[in-house]
Amino acid sequence: MAIGFDVGTFNLICARRGENNSEIKCSREVNAFIELNLEDQNRSFFNVVKGKVPLIERGDKGYIFGQAAIDMALTLPKLELKRPMSDGCLNPREKDAYKILQLMCHSMIGKITNDREVIYYCVPANAVNAETDAHFHRDVLLDIFKSYNVDEKTLIPHHINEGMALVYAELGDKQFSGIGISFGAGMVNFCHAIYATEVASFSIVNAGDWIDNQAAKATGETPVFINKTKQKVDLTEVPKNFVERAIKAQYRLMVENTVANIKKAIQNSENKIRSEEPIDVIVAGGTASPSGFVEMVKEVITAAKLPIPIGEIRRPDDHLYTVARGCLVAAEASQA
Repeated sequence: MAIGFDVGTFNLICARRGENNSEIKCSREVNAFIELNLEDQNRSFFNVVKGKVPLIERGDKGYIFGQAAIDMALTLPKLELKRPMSDGCLNPREKDAYKILQLMCHSMIGKITNDREVIYYCVPANAVNAETDAHFHRDVLLDIFKSYNVDEKTLIPHHINEGMALVYAELGDKQFSGIGISFGAGMVNFCHAIYATEVASFSIVNAGDWIDNQAAKATGETPVFINKTKQKVDLTEVPKNFVERAIKAQYRLMVENTVANIKKAIQNSENKIRSEEPIDVIVAGGTASPSGFVEMVKEVITAAKLPIPIGEIRRPDDHLYTVARGCLVAAEASQA
C-alpha cells in the first residue's frame, strides 16, 4: 500500500488507504516539541507526564512532542516551544531538528505491510522573498524516509511539489490542470499545472507563523496565543477586539502579497501557458482555516485582474489533509 506524507512546518500528516483500498485515512501530529534538560526538577516533571503525552528520553535530554507540547507551552509559558522546521524547511537554528523530525515521521508511519513501500512526500519550491534551500530540505527528507526500517521493511521515497499535491488531490476531473495554493505555517506554496505538468511554481516565507509573529508584536500577546485565536476569527466580520483586528490585517497582507506574486509568475510564464478556459484554484492548509478566508482570496484575485481566466476558487472540506491526500494519489498513480 502506498503512503502520502505532508511534512509541514506546523503539521505532520500521513495518508494511506483503509482496509480493502477503502477511503483515505489520515493521521496528524503537531510538528513541535519541548526540550527539557533532565536535572532533578525537570526529571520529576518528565516522570509525571510520562505515559500521558508523546515523549522520549535521550541521555540527559527529554523531548515532549506534538499537541501536548503546544498545550504545555500555552499554559506554562516558561517552557519554550521549539520547531524542527522553520519557514517551510528544516530549522537551521535547531541542532536536534533532524533527529526530532526523523523520530516523529517514523513514529507516524508505524509498521508497514510490505517491504519497499512507495511514499510520496511534499516539498516547497524555493522562496521568492527569502533565502531558502528547498533542494537541501528535499534531500534531508529523502534521508529521513530512506532511513526508515521497521521489522526489516523499508520505504521507497519520492518528492512532489506541495502545490502540485493539491492539483492531484482535487483536479483529477480537470485533467490535473489548475492552480494549487497551500497556505501553511512556514510558507505559502503555489503551483500552476497543466495536464499534471508544472508550468509555474514558487513559495513565500510569509504565512501562518508570520501572521502569528506580526500580530503578536502588534498586540503584546504570544504567538502561541495568536495561533489559537486566529482559528476562531471570521475574516468577513468586523473585528471584535484589537487582537482580531491585528490578525485580519495580517491575513489581508499575506493574501495580497501571494496574489501579487501569482500575477508575476503567470506573466513570466506566458510562453508556457495558453488557456482560454477558466482555471480552477484550490486553496488549502492550516492557515486557510478561518471562516471567510476563501472570500478574502476571491476578492483579492478579482481585484488583481490576473492575465488568465479564473474559474472556481474553493477550499476542500478536508483542507488540513488535502496535501497529504494529493501525495497519496501521486504515490498510487506511480504504481498504476
